[in-house]
Amino acid sequence: MRYGLCCISLELQELDDPVKFKTMTYKRFSSLDRDEALDILGDRIFHNMIATCVTIQHCADNDLCYRLSSDLFPLITYDLANVTLEDLPQYDKIQVGFDFIQKTISDTGVRISCHPSEFNVLASENEQAVQKTIRELNFYSAFMDRIGCPADYRSPMNLHVHNKTGDHDSIIARFLSNYSRLDSNCRSRLVIENDDKVNCWSVKELTELFYPATNIPITFDYLHHKCHPDGLTEKEAIRACHATWKGFKPLFHYSESRPGNNPRAHADFAYNSIDTHDLDFDLDFELKMKDKAIFKHMEEQLCQI
Repeated sequence: MRYGLCCISLELQELDDPVKFKTMTYKRFSSLDRDEALDILGDRIFHNMIATCVTIQHCADNDLCYRLSSDLFPLITYDLANVTLEDLPQYDKIQVGFDFIQKTISDTGVRISCHPSEFNVLASENEQAVQKTIRELNFYSAFMDRIGCPADYRSPMNLHVHNKTGDHDSIIARFLSNYSRLDSNCRSRLVIENDDKVNCWSVKELTELFYPATNIPITFDYLHHKCHPDGLTEKEAIRACHATWKGFKPLFHYSESRPGNNPRAHADFAYNSIDTHDLDFDLDFELKMKDKAIFKHMEEQLCQI
């Protein structure tokens, strides 16, 4: 098993020259002259390419997987901004940044994944929302191609169904109809995660209803299952998800509840042991303290040997 770093490294942020991702709001972008706005946006995206490269090397140095940051390309898939990478004056530099990332991945073998935002809903009844989702998923999948990631479940693109409007059959039908509109390289990476809310998709629903209809692998999330077990034990649920990955090594998610009234809120660190139930998979740590949480957990494991 390899643990996975999600998006940002708190360790790298504490360096004398901190490694942080830069973003840009549409409000800020639209308040500027168009040429000035494009120049600032291009600088920030190129900066993010370098930050990505450094973070992947950090993961390689510590034998981690890496989930790409959702802040990599601010505004590029936002329809109101109407911006493509080709519009940016730093386009050629950004391509060099892609080359650096591709070489780092090739040299290190770090497993790369991504998890587009919760606002991407393929099963939506709103066509505008579906078009936005398709645009964003295809863009990120093309980026993964560009940096040398395999177009299969070794580099999964994780998504939630995020829709419970109608019965199961109608939701799955909408999902499949819109799934067919995705580029083939995107479809070949897409995996679906169980939800934490009781009115959303559980492991039981995904593995017994969604997977047979779609043949799309199911990502097991420990905390989400704890919040919404739907009658399955953790062992039953994780084994059911593992069986959907078609011979590929699964990439699952781990977090714990932060003390308080909201069991879905993520804790800073892992305070409990992690039971793999004798299965082999990689595991993204979705704890708030990022790589600090991973390293603390690894140290505690070593102390127990």
